[in-house]
Amino acid sequence: MNSFNRNIYPWAFGTSFLILTALIGFLIFNTYQLEDKNYQIGQLNLIQNEYGTAIMDDKIFPGGDAVFQAELVPYLQTWFRKVMEHSPDAQQYGKQRMEQFLASMRKKQSLDSIFYRIVRQQRLDTTLVYLFHFDELELYNPTDSTWKVFYKSANANHMSAISGSLKQGSLNNRVFQLAVSDRAPIPYRFTYSLYVDYENRNWRIIQQMAPVFLLSLACIALIVLLSYRTYRNWVNQRKLVDLKTSFLNHMRHEFNTPLTTILVSAHSLIDRETDPDNKEVAQLGRVVERQAKRLKDYFEQVMGSVALQEQRAKIVQVPLDLFTMEILHELQLRYQGEIEIDYTPLGEELLLQLDEGYYFSILDNLISNAIKFNDHSTKTIRLSWERKVEQYCLKIEDNGRGIAPSDRNALFTAFYRGQSSGGKPGLGLGLYYVKSCLDRLGWAICLGNSSGGGTIFYIYIDNGYFNSKKKD
Repeated sequence: MNSFNRNIYPWAFGTSFLILTALIGFLIFNTYQLEDKNYQIGQLNLIQNEYGTAIMDDKIFPGGDAVFQAELVPYLQTWFRKVMEHSPDAQQYGKQRMEQFLASMRKKQSLDSIFYRIVRQQRLDTTLVYLFHFDELELYNPTDSTWKVFYKSANANHMSAISGSLKQGSLNNRVFQLAVSDRAPIPYRFTYSLYVDYENRNWRIIQQMAPVFLLSLACIALIVLLSYRTYRNWVNQRKLVDLKTSFLNHMRHEFNTPLTTILVSAHSLIDRETDPDNKEVAQLGRVVERQAKRLKDYFEQVMGSVALQEQRAKIVQVPLDLFTMEILHELQLRYQGEIEIDYTPLGEELLLQLDEGYYFSILDNLISNAIKFNDHSTKTIRLSWERKVEQYCLKIEDNGRGIAPSDRNALFTAFYRGQSSGGKPGLGLGLYYVKSCLDRLGWAICLGNSSGGGTIFYIYIDNGYFNSKKKD
């Protein structure tokens, strides 16, 4: 499973990065298209209005109608007849007439002076250039009442241009497209377009978008950097976790082996107690056994507190009262003669969701503290359940020393030794371990006030952790 996580992390990062990069690229491209569509739209509107005023009722430019009437209109009927009769020279004839017409228009055009006058008067950018383009010529066919295309320029370029130095026209830089029609000597109509733009339009738009583009690149670079650092930290954390787990397992083995050997040896010495010559040796054996057990308890407490962070709660459902009484019975046997344990059952057949090991450790540590920090000859601890509106509460009350007010805020802190410890041996991990187990279970604990001395703990468990016990 760990190997799977290590392998999938780079793939997840790479896939997410590619998706994010593609998304940012798509947004930048759409932004570019929008800028391209709306670029200099205000200037184009001014040019359109001023151009309409300049030519008034003429065609294309002042004097353009005369050129059109002289160079193209007289030949339209002949051209139309040749096309309708499918004459073999119809295409060549039409091509020659259009070339001659466009050449005359280019020669006599006054569009340069009109355009640059508009630029000066409206104080527009003097680097603007334009393209005047003849688009299409159509003649009316009375036979089927349709318009037949006789000439059409597919692209807005200089092949059908009348004037201007703009290399290429497009929908984004077209100022207008106008249609002119007449009925004599034959119904006809033609369209022409005006394009205005900068020769370096794309570069200008890219420059305008440079802050957005650079910011996007910076964001991508920052995401890559943060993701790389996150991945590197994750790898380092995994190494530390593996090292920590290996260390804990090694420590358990290295400590438990000599401790077990010491305890076995101590038992061997204690067994000599029946021999009068070895009574002193037996007493020493009991000292060794007692201190070895104490050392083992400390070691297990430390190992348990450290290892708890790596453990996952194994949640099962158990009968609340029955399981609690089993644990208390086991602890009563362990601490036989040291403390009296009194338990008042809840009296309801409920199943509680918990981790059995955590629950045992919670009760064990609280009872152990009730023994350790208690100066009475008869030590007692009472456990009872209370039902609240949305919770169940386990009340645990002992007759020990109690807890000083100054110790309450730091009571569940690791290695904290309060005033009430009174020099008793310990590491200050018992209540920290209790709190850690409760946090893993999702339960809460708080300290109460006891009027007669001693300590009261309240453990609160939400109703969601309980289920009604099904009867057979």
